[in-house]
Amino acid sequence: MNNLTRYLKIVFIAGFCIISQLFTFLKAYSFDIDEPVLSVTNFLDSLTYDYRGVNIKLLGVSIGETYDDNITFSETDEEEDFVTDISFAVGVSYEGKRNTFGLVGNISSQIFAKNSEFNHVAEDVDLKFMHEFSEQDRINVKNSFYHSEAPLFFRDDFFDEQFQRTDGRFDHYRNRLDIDYQKDISKQITGTIWYGNNINAFSGVDIAASYTNEAGIEADYLLSSLTQFSLSYDFRNIQFENDEDATINTVTAGVRQYITKKIYFDGAVGLDFIDSFEDGEEFTRPLYAASFVYEVSDRTEATVSFTKRDETNPYVSDVFHQWRTSVGFKRQLSERLKCALSAFYGDGEYVFSNFEREFLGGRATLGYDITKNLSGNFTYAYSDLNSNISTAEYEKNTVFLGLVAEF
Repeated sequence: MNNLTRYLKIVFIAGFCIISQLFTFLKAYSFDIDEPVLSVTNFLDSLTYDYRGVNIKLLGVSIGETYDDNITFSETDEEEDFVTDISFAVGVSYEGKRNTFGLVGNISSQIFAKNSEFNHVAEDVDLKFMHEFSEQDRINVKNSFYHSEAPLFFRDDFFDEQFQRTDGRFDHYRNRLDIDYQKDISKQITGTIWYGNNINAFSGVDIAASYTNEAGIEADYLLSSLTQFSLSYDFRNIQFENDEDATINTVTAGVRQYITKKIYFDGAVGLDFIDSFEDGEEFTRPLYAASFVYEVSDRTEATVSFTKRDETNPYVSDVFHQWRTSVGFKRQLSERLKCALSAFYGDGEYVFSNFEREFLGGRATLGYDITKNLSGNFTYAYSDLNSNISTAEYEKNTVFLGLVAEF
């Protein structure tokens, strides 16, 4: 990390020069659709295909340069590098009288300047389907596939994944399927039953594949336009390839309360009944969850969340006793300039191995809309993982500067 300051200066200077040149050309662009802009983004925006209600289109293209001072997620074998990021997103959608379907696929290629052995392609595909049997009942199907060699800083789960994840670089394949059926029993009561399946597999590291199955039932009661209560039961079983497994039964009571039209609170309390990986080890633990959302205006939003509970994860066949909190802030500073800030803190311990983890992360993003479709993006992310096992610790800084075209 000794060269971090020098590299940051280079990135900031380069970013300043690029943005300065972009400002020079701003008068050549317009958000008015009656004044088309002859550009590459206009051509990409035209790559849309419609057939009998099915829409296929290119959703976005991103290209940029990332400086990462610890690409190995390591305390002792740190490697710094410049990484060229190229991403594409494609979407398929359909909306019928009673059916809606959506699929979004992202492909992200990372090319390392010095460590070409780390070059890889990450993919994720999200599918959503909803069918209404009537105005009172419906079924939802969601499936999410994800593959990457390391946590990706532009994903929402960048910090959450690092908090639980085994350190180092390795291929992680994950597929999550969720199916739920909702029934409006009355104007105030809605019932839901669901099933979920989660598969995790790894390559390049000694972690056993795992399979998680869960099912549950929930009842939601709308007391008024400002208050909603919920009561749920959830059964979850995780099975590792080495035959180790654990089961958690959870009972939860929750509430959503609108304090004002712009501020609402979500809260939940419950109990986890855990039949752990260790033979004969059964125990009961409380769970707490709370979040505040403040929608100041159409231009500003602030969020705060907190969770404390015992969970399982696909990396270790152990029960993770942890709590985490996060804050987020988004602001449209002007018609074209926007910013986003977020922070994450988590503290946890594996119950049987006594392996402790403490994680702190922060991210700041500044975006500028150059045209209706094209924007410049500058993002800085910081990660700091501490542990009672020194070889599991690391600290890293990530800086990204690039262009994002969205359609």
